[in-house]
Amino acid sequence: MASARTVFGLRFNGEEFPLEASISQIEVSGQKLYTVIMRDITERMQAETALRIKSEELAAMTQQLWQSSKLATMGELSASMAHELNNPLATVALRAENLLDQLPDEDGQRRSLEVIITEVERMAGLVNNLLQFSRRSHRQVSTVDLREEIGNSIELVHYHLRNRKVRVQRADEDPLRTIQADRQQLRQLFLNLLTNACDAMSEGGQITISTSTTVLDGQPAVAVDFADTGDGISAENLDKIWEPFFTTKAEGKGTGLGLAICRRIVEEHNGRIAIESEPGEGAVVHLVFGATTDTEVEGLI
Repeated sequence: MASARTVFGLRFNGEEFPLEASISQIEVSGQKLYTVIMRDITERMQAETALRIKSEELAAMTQQLWQSSKLATMGELSASMAHELNNPLATVALRAENLLDQLPDEDGQRRSLEVIITEVERMAGLVNNLLQFSRRSHRQVSTVDLREEIGNSIELVHYHLRNRKVRVQRADEDPLRTIQADRQQLRQLFLNLLTNACDAMSEGGQITISTSTTVLDGQPAVAVDFADTGDGISAENLDKIWEPFFTTKAEGKGTGLGLAICRRIVEEHNGRIAIESEPGEGAVVHLVFGATTDTEVEGLI
């Protein structure tokens, strides 16, 4: 019976290489004889390694195609849902507001109407998120100072931040290069990141926003970091947070679209987005955008 095993030999130049050693036993004239066959299997192992890498790449590509297919289907469903829901939601909101205006301040039914209006606004926000995720409207690109847009976004949610006992600390580099971007999309990006950070700090806390000059693909770029003192993200959830509809928030508190929309906005601006986090240690969202070049500035003048 022959048996084979892999061993390693040395070439004349001292290089180690794999060998397949096959040993068989025969009996001749009552004596046991052993035959050993050594075969260089370097090329076979290289082929097996290349095949394994190709298989892994194919699996990754298949997963990406499957994800793209799911996103395309979700986009179609989102657009359909929005058209069906927007009109009745607007009607309910209008009727509720009219009824509220007709009631005196001391009427006990005012609170019920206020709850209805609040919930309708929440549903309308969900529909808008679905639309923002699914559609790709024409962008209006201009020269943008990220520090200014971050400040405008903070002002928009100032009341929300104050109610949640969340402080915002700024650490901006001066001077800072501008970028070419759509202001409305940047506003949505920053608002999503601010509200996400608030939701992660149920007992209040601090958001530190810093801007600095960096490099992206060998070219000048601008970096923005959003760091919070919240609960952090577990390792098993860190890779899932970009998936549409995945959320770690309590039921009714999140749609799972916020970070997916953020990533889409950043990627449409040829930027980079990443998150670092550990449970109990807060989270840091890293953004990088290519800086405005002299050629782009001349084209706008």
